[in-house]
Amino acid sequence: MSSIESKFAKECSIGMKWRIKEEVFKEALTTLNHEAIFSSVLKASSIPGLEYYLYLDSDDVDSSVNINFYLDFKMVKKLSASFTVSVKSANYQKIIVNHVCDKTTATVCEEVLCSRYQILNPKFKFFVDGYMEIELEGTLKLVGGIKKKLSRALSLAQLLYKNDDEKDVAFVVEDQLVKVHEWVLTANSPVFKAEMESGMKEAGEKKITVTDFSVEIVKIFVEYCYERDIRNVVNEENASELLHFSDIYDIEPLHNLVQNFLIDKLAEENVCKLANMSITSNAKELRECCVCFLMKYVGQCAIIDGFATVDKEITSEIGRRCFLSFSD
Repeated sequence: MSSIESKFAKECSIGMKWRIKEEVFKEALTTLNHEAIFSSVLKASSIPGLEYYLYLDSDDVDSSVNINFYLDFKMVKKLSASFTVSVKSANYQKIIVNHVCDKTTATVCEEVLCSRYQILNPKFKFFVDGYMEIELEGTLKLVGGIKKKLSRALSLAQLLYKNDDEKDVAFVVEDQLVKVHEWVLTANSPVFKAEMESGMKEAGEKKITVTDFSVEIVKIFVEYCYERDIRNVVNEENASELLHFSDIYDIEPLHNLVQNFLIDKLAEENVCKLANMSITSNAKELRECCVCFLMKYVGQCAIIDGFATVDKEITSEIGRRCFLSFSD
């Protein structure tokens, strides 16, 4: 048992008496196909972050009225529930024993209470003197422990990313403005640093016009500057442009990140395209991996898409590696 679990009781009694007005129920009955009737939400007395309630809904197929017991897990991982749900006036009782549940199975009890016809028929005594009283009584036992939210401070980069008001430089690309803090930008790219210190008109206006790259690429770069996780937005469609962008503006860590992404994607159908890309974007690691990938097929009767268009630098390197080297 962890230290936090030892501070609380492992077992907790629960109970409620839920009184429903017959008039309210009749009014709601017409919408029970789509909406439920809910009891109040109660807190478990001695297990932190745990709430429970009952609700009624209706089944279109057999016109039954169902009673449900729901647990709302906020801190608890897993529980064992033993309880009784009853309508004593109608001699209705449902007993559940040692039902283990967690956040994925939070509705602990889904039982037919009666038919629509029965619930409003006086002889079945669900409503007495204009009220139906549903009782819940039972015990919850802690099984899986208690979880706490991680307390993690935001990094400086995360705080700055959200601080739009003080972003003082704007990329102008495809008629859009993409804003960034100047010192964040210049810390990530010596090329942009030199541009902002050049004394040119754009530097004075704190605007950088980009015409050779899409707004998508500029936005990905800005997210990268603020240490955002860009792996879910880099794909085979934009990686080539992003690699070229990071080469042109000398953003070495981003250049390496995109190379690693493309190396993972190496396949027969794209190796020639990536090999050429490695030359135009000065991607040495990608180039080396493309050459080694193609070397597997030397001497084999293999068809590699686009090999006729592969850059001469790549084919020359493959040819050189086909021969033994001698060292004096």
